[in-house]
Formats: sequence, C-alpha cells, structure tokens
Amino acid sequence: MKIILLEDMKNIGKKFDVKEVSDGYARNFLFPNKLAEQATAVALKNIETMKAEHDEKEEEFRKHLEAIAGKMNGMTLVFALKTDKTGAMFGSINKETILKALREHSVITKERIDIDLDRPIKEFGEYSVAVDLKKGVAATLKIKAEKETAGK
Repeated sequence: MKIILLEDMKNIGKKFDVKEVSDGYARNFLFPNKLAEQATAVALKNIETMKAEHDEKEEEFRKHLEAIAGKMNGMTLVFALKTDKTGAMFGSINKETILKALREHSVITKERIDIDLDRPIKEFGEYSVAVDLKKGVAATLKIKAEKETAGK
C-alpha cells in the first residue's frame, strides 16, 4: 500500500515522503497513530502545499533559534555560590541550573536545547559552554561562578 508519512520515522522515511508499506502495517499501526495517510490522488496533490507550509514554519523556527543564539553569544550568566570557611564552593553548576537561569532571564521558553557540559562546574571562575539549539544552530554561553557576598 502506498502511504504519505506525516511524521519522520526511523527506518522508513522523512515527513511527507511517499512510501510503499504492507497493508497490515499501514492499517494497524500507521493510520491509527496518525503517522501516515493513504496516498490517494487528492492527498498526493495536497502534499506539495503541505511541504511548502512545513518548510516555511521550519524556516521561521530556525530564525527564532538564530535570534536566541545571538542573545546567548553576548551573554554571561553569573552564579553566586556559598562557600565554607576554607573558601570551597558549596554545590555546583550543572545543566539544569543553567537551563533554569536561561528561562529566568527569558532567553528561552520551551525550546529544547542541549548544553555541552561534561561534568558540573565545582570551582570558581569563568567558563565557556557550548549550547546546541538544534536545527544546526549553536551558541557559546559564558558562565561565571563567583563567591556569594555577605550582603546577598
């Protein structure tokens, strides 16, 4: 049976590809889960407009991610952390802490990003952290870990 994929599917194809699959697979899995539709003459005509709309939305999203990357490249997140009597840092700065700070500063909202941090930051100083915003867009974020002052 010929189908049109409505989602990217591993080992089958990309969204809007026309593929040949078994009847049972299409009727029992793809159609009920809204992952594909039957490749009728009408559906094949509509696929071009659907592709164009999808590409337009993807381009808008990519521009949005590039704007976020621009903000991140010029930004330094400062984390004031408590210290013990010897001056050692309490706690650490991890991916979740950085994500929370980016959301608090309204840099990101619900975008999914990947922060390239091998291990948590446990020493004071300045660090550069690579951030992958997906869709081929990346940024570098500066992180500064400093001692919390008594006034805070």
